[in-house]
Amino acid sequence: MREKRVRGRFNRASPNFWLFSAGAIVAILLGYRFFAMRKLDGEKETLLSKQRAVQVTVGAEWDKVRGTIEKFTVESAGPWQGDWKDSNAAAWDFRSVPGVYLRLRVDEATDVNRLRKASQGSLRDGFVACLLREPNVAGARGELDGGLFPDQPWNMRQAYASTRILTEDWVNEVKESGDDLRLRVFDQQYRQAVDHEIPLAIEIVKRAQFFLLVLDEDTPEAAALADGGVITPEVLQLVPHDSRVSILNLRTGAPIARFRRRGSAMAVPAGERVITDPEINDAIKRQVNNCALANEVSAAIGFKSSQQEQHGQ
Repeated sequence: MREKRVRGRFNRASPNFWLFSAGAIVAILLGYRFFAMRKLDGEKETLLSKQRAVQVTVGAEWDKVRGTIEKFTVESAGPWQGDWKDSNAAAWDFRSVPGVYLRLRVDEATDVNRLRKASQGSLRDGFVACLLREPNVAGARGELDGGLFPDQPWNMRQAYASTRILTEDWVNEVKESGDDLRLRVFDQQYRQAVDHEIPLAIEIVKRAQFFLLVLDEDTPEAAALADGGVITPEVLQLVPHDSRVSILNLRTGAPIARFRRRGSAMAVPAGERVITDPEINDAIKRQVNNCALANEVSAAIGFKSSQQEQHGQ
């Protein structure tokens, strides 16, 4: 019996044993965490060092153009200075050359941070399809984002998206990533941007000769259609409203013209078939209003209207 008691005492784990075991497991986990975080921090620094190299080289070209465009946009959203155009505005038909386009509500363009965020909703529309002469088949049909990349004009929304890895927001997101999987996503974004998106963005921005800006002013009619929600560009384009249209020569940095016009027109159905689909009717309404605005701007600059060009006048 004495021998059994001795053997039983050594067969049972003592409290000190369990305490030591728990401490060892915690130490192993903390050690793993420490070395994993050191490895993750090293990978972050490697990625960010490559990002800084891109920022210093190709990013400098983009920053210069972006700064010019953003400064022009914020100034255009200030108190309206009245219509104006350069005396040689009609002599340079920018409508057939590469350019960059941005359309926002006036309130969205009052500072750089707001306009960058709001630019994600900027779409190529019937206004550029009717004003410009570059192919934009989808826009002519009234589609919300008429024209696919890289048709002209190139939208600033695409430029911001293509150069996102050059922003402080992207850098901060990389720094805050807490695991390898998340960091791998950022690495893929970096590779995609460097290999494809940024070179194309820089090439298009370098080729662009003008910047076309449309700032839409809110109206009570749009607020009613929004039913108490946020007024979107799609809703605003359904009703008559004032729009500020400004054009900047990107080669010289000089403004070409600015006008405040109201595009409003009525679509007259042809044929016996009545369109009842509300989405189609809305697309048609946006199209005719935007084309009416384009005709107003063309006339203000001194260009021939589309009807005059068709008849060779």
